[in-house]
Amino acid sequence: MSTARLSAAEIVNELLSALTDDGWLTTSTAPAGPGPVAQNAGLATVAQALRTHSRAGVLPPGAARELVRAADAADRAQELKSTDNPAAVYGELGTALAHLVQARGVCVAADSPESAG
Repeated sequence: MSTARLSAAEIVNELLSALTDDGWLTTSTAPAGPGPVAQNAGLATVAQALRTHSRAGVLPPGAARELVRAADAADRAQELKSTDNPAAVYGELGTALAHLVQARGVCVAADSPESAG
């Protein structure tokens, strides 16, 4: 198990990877979802896309709530980028990623055979 810490850029890439053409979130909400974002999209675009996916109506409610929380954290990270506080930006990026991971977990659990019955 690696204990390496992701950089801020790597966290942003992880957020974006869920929202690109073949990202789990984009494919999970297709065709009702907003579609993919560009791999080089900024945090404001990421936050907006997360909110839009949360309202697509095809995800479990728990996943939608986690996406809104992820979007809120991405917004806070974007706002903090103009300050001289990279630790705060990093913390909000990590929070956004944690909520995105939680959303995916809710989706996986909802799709599991144990929850079907």
